[in-house]
Amino acid sequence: MAITKILNIMESEGRNPASHLKNALEYIQNPNKTEECVLVGGINCLPDTAFEQMEETKNIFHKTGKRQGYHVIISFSPEEKVTAEQAMYVLEHFAKDVLGDDYEAVYAVHTNREHMHGHLIWNSVSMTTGKKYNSPKSNWKNHLQPITNKYCDELGLSIMPAEYSRNSKNISRDKWEREMSMKEIILRDAKMCAYAAGNVEHFKYLMKRLGYVFKKDAWMEVQAPGFQYYHKLAKLDEMFSEDMLRHYVDMPWMAKPYFYSSDIRGLHRAKLSPYQKRFYAKLYRLRIVEQKRFEVGGAKYTEDLKRFHQLQDEYLLLVNNDIKSVVELVDFIGEQKEKIHQIEDRQHEIYRESSSRKRSIKNEEQYREYQIWHVEVQEELDGLKQEKKEIKKQLQLADGIVKEDLYTAYYAVSENEEIVGDKEIEIPGMEELETVSELEKKTATDIDDVDMEICRKEDFSVIDEQSNIEKEQADLYVEESREMDDGDAEQIYTGNNVAVDDEVPVIPMAADKVEWIADRLSECGAYEDVDVPVKADIFGFDIADVSGSIRLFSDVMKRMGIKLDGDELYEEFQKIYDESVSRDEGKKKEERMWNRGRGR
Repeated sequence: MAITKILNIMESEGRNPASHLKNALEYIQNPNKTEECVLVGGINCLPDTAFEQMEETKNIFHKTGKRQGYHVIISFSPEEKVTAEQAMYVLEHFAKDVLGDDYEAVYAVHTNREHMHGHLIWNSVSMTTGKKYNSPKSNWKNHLQPITNKYCDELGLSIMPAEYSRNSKNISRDKWEREMSMKEIILRDAKMCAYAAGNVEHFKYLMKRLGYVFKKDAWMEVQAPGFQYYHKLAKLDEMFSEDMLRHYVDMPWMAKPYFYSSDIRGLHRAKLSPYQKRFYAKLYRLRIVEQKRFEVGGAKYTEDLKRFHQLQDEYLLLVNNDIKSVVELVDFIGEQKEKIHQIEDRQHEIYRESSSRKRSIKNEEQYREYQIWHVEVQEELDGLKQEKKEIKKQLQLADGIVKEDLYTAYYAVSENEEIVGDKEIEIPGMEELETVSELEKKTATDIDDVDMEICRKEDFSVIDEQSNIEKEQADLYVEESREMDDGDAEQIYTGNNVAVDDEVPVIPMAADKVEWIADRLSECGAYEDVDVPVKADIFGFDIADVSGSIRLFSDVMKRMGIKLDGDELYEEFQKIYDESVSRDEGKKKEERMWNRGRGR
């Protein structure tokens, strides 16, 4: 266990406002406490000339007063027998994590006491932006201590209680941030399902299809696959409160799914090695998973989809640098580390010369000469820094490639499936179609037209090229429907018992429609033996009215004495509804093809 403490280094009342900063740097580098300065390191500066560099930074940006720097002390528990090497590892990585390339800093581990402890001092002024470091009251518990916990956890050391967590269990900061980052993703998926749902239970069913788990005896608290915490949807957005959700799911919303990833079909794929192909294959599979979220439970792949672009960068690093195997990847990493070493040598050379020139300044003229030289080398330092930053980015990608799990979603989708254009992706219940009121305005002139309107065109199964059995059942149903006698027609048309030859037929009442559908299904045999396309023919769902379709389906099941409860009911409904959706999409594609052909 390690405890982190942060102190402010204020300006001195003497002639040099940075005297306290200088004294602090000398104290932490005491040879008697750091094994002759072996346990001393620096970031963005050399420990020997750190104070001069920090002072020069303050002068350049004209920020020499007030707060001069920060002093962090990381103390390790004596019971865990932490070694000096372990302490240096935590301290060094802590410093790089907190400060990056922005602040000059010196760190050191002291071994003169029973418990191992380390010191880190950094300049209050950024060497890149000139801004002063901001340390709010919550900085310790929300930022500094969690970073210490993270690196202690990597070494197998115990960690401080995570005060930033509402849960009593201790978790590292990166795990906590991972849990919190799911809020945005959960909200996006919840809204997508709410817009597609016909009622509250259907909404829960769609969320479960994505892979979410609902907390028992709680209103809309969900847990994402592989995560620890439940999140209250009402806290993420008030539309999910108990009073408002029922209103939202009854509204005819139209929305499209949000895509984390991008179309990868344009990435170069020619002459890939087997190693490179495995990366491209994962990109391809994840793209299909994104487009089939309801079918494969896409929520469990959220982590991979969220970092899709990083995965794409890893793939491009392999291809653009012609890395065809793990051996070549290791060689590439070695080459990049050597480049960083050369850059750092040059930086240290400039820093040493800068320190030497500063110390030799005796008058104004020498100071002006130093300033002119500093401006000349600053451009070189900026270039070296940018080059080093790019190389580090490539090393991070290479490290990610080594650790990459290439088999995510391997069994979720077939290798033969193809990515389609995003505009063609449909979510159940989210397709644009004529509303019921618009349909009511239309009239039919003969019985066949009415049959087509009510039954949603029985011959769809033939158009869609279903199996031979499905074709026979559908054709049989169409033939029987068209050979109905006057009594059958009167069952369809209620009110004044309009005859077949009447010019303006009346759309049946809901109760009569339920009875008619139940009779048609019964004529086809046992319900469970009737194929889905035939069921879709008979139900004739209005896919723009999900709520009405669910009510119609539920009433028909009750009429037929078929007991389906909870998810079982929505599972059966969704099969039939999805068939209606796919038919409508097929019709749209045919129309687009037809219009495209006419335009040639």
